[in-house]
Amino acid sequence: MRSWLTSLGAAAVLGASSVAVMAQAADPVLIEGHGVAVRESDILSDAKRMPEEMRASFLARKESVAQMADAIYVRRVLALRASQEQMDKQPETAAAVRIATDKVLSDAYLVKFDKDHTPDQKVVDAQVSAAYLVNKDKYQAPEQAHVAHILIANQDDAKAKTQIEKLRQEAASGADFAQLAKTNSSDAGSALKGGDLGLIPRGQTAPEFETAAFALSKPGELSPVIKTQFGYHIIKLIEKKPARTMSLEEVKPQLEKQFVQQAIQQARKAEIEKINEKTKADSANLEAFSAKFAAQK
Repeated sequence: MRSWLTSLGAAAVLGASSVAVMAQAADPVLIEGHGVAVRESDILSDAKRMPEEMRASFLARKESVAQMADAIYVRRVLALRASQEQMDKQPETAAAVRIATDKVLSDAYLVKFDKDHTPDQKVVDAQVSAAYLVNKDKYQAPEQAHVAHILIANQDDAKAKTQIEKLRQEAASGADFAQLAKTNSSDAGSALKGGDLGLIPRGQTAPEFETAAFALSKPGELSPVIKTQFGYHIIKLIEKKPARTMSLEEVKPQLEKQFVQQAIQQARKAEIEKINEKTKADSANLEAFSAKFAAQK
């Protein structure tokens, strides 16, 4: 019997060990030493501090990941030393560790909570459709012009004007406007896109630019040379969109986000109220605590 139990125990240990090895293999070590290691999971967790849209490009750079891993590694070695010196037993340090642990765990719980309380998509779709029909008049898109331009900055006014007039003549004679913009425009951002500024509504560009852009009526039409505070421009109309009521599909993402967030916030509020039902505050201790600092004013 003892031999059988011993074998069973050994098998269990080996089984647990195999699971641990498999888990570690799925989470490779990036840096190790001084009794600590930094794994891929550490990098992924730390990277969550940055905006999601930046994360992938950051993690794709080996140098950036190496710097982050090194920072975590140094911090972890120092934390180990602090623990070895019993610093984690000091009241203020222990409290700070509890607070940090509480935050990490409560944040993780809220992610799960929000997921569990996200309303069914069919319910959201119905709410969105109803809200759109009731408030349809609110969803108005202003008149917009999709334009491209070429800018010649007016460091030398006469020279800039001569250059832009020459470029307009070339464009009017059939030269590729996008190529002219890429080669000549002082607006580096739009030049890369052939001068394309996308859809612009009224009120977002210099008054002279807006007047010239919205005076254009036919796709491909060129404006006269105009001058703004930035220099000399020629504008090409790509498309013009009149003021209109936006479709349900256009406003759906905004309304969907609004309804989901509202449902989650209501669920959170209800949960906090439920937690606070069993709260018992010690008024005497709270007052005594504040009194210590009131005397220091």
